[in-house]
Amino acid sequence: MLTVPDDLDKLLSDVRKSINDNHQFLKALVDEAVDESCVSDEDEDKEADQLEEL
Repeated sequence: MLTVPDDLDKLLSDVRKSINDNHQFLKALVDEAVDESCVSDEDEDKEADQLEEL
């Protein structure tokens, strides 16, 4: 059976936590960008409707 030294095990644990934190941050960033693009699309639709009315 392969044994992992404690310091290496802690390092791997820290790396996993860092990757998870980065994933959560990037997911939130993408979700925010998608939300903003949806709002911007709605604004463009409203502007287009207003121009059509003129």
